Amino acid sequence: MNPSRGTQAASDKPDAANKSERFEVVDLGPFDNNRNDVLGINDVAQIVGVSLNPQTGCIEAFRQEGANRSMLGTLGGSFSIAHALNNNGEVVGGSLTPGDGNFHGFLFRDNQMHDLNDFVDPGAGWELLQALAINNHGEIIAIGSYVGQDRIVLLRPRA
Repeated sequence: MNPSRGTQAASDKPDAANKSERFEVVDLGPFDNNRNDVLGINDVAQIVGVSLNPQTGCIEAFRQEGANRSMLGTLGGSFSIAHALNNNGEVVGGSLTPGDGNFHGFLFRDNQMHDLNDFVDPGAGWELLQALAINNHGEIIAIGSYVGQDRIVLLRPRA
């Protein structure tokens, strides 16, 4: 450790290759950027991401537990993507809306995809474009647009 800068010299760092901890590699399928990608995992080994739905022909958000992959659908458009999920299995992401006119953040819970904009006061002037993370309390980190400026927002459930 270099005390004058509070940094650790490269020679002082433990060598990761010498650690006794090892990882098991689990093949989750081919990677194809926005056509087949895993983007999140929770503490109960559920994963989320995006892949081709063979039944609709659309690229859609999914949630997977073990070998069981469930396609989550869209908000009426031709594309959706899941970014994260909590330990309750609630999924957040973004989806095109009907006619592919807009891209909105979504919350998937109780086997239904909900437009996040339906949960905020319509007169407040916000358009929620994409949800990035959700915790076990249901708080969501999202990207919202307000008076033409994109902002990072925290959505807190009201009691």
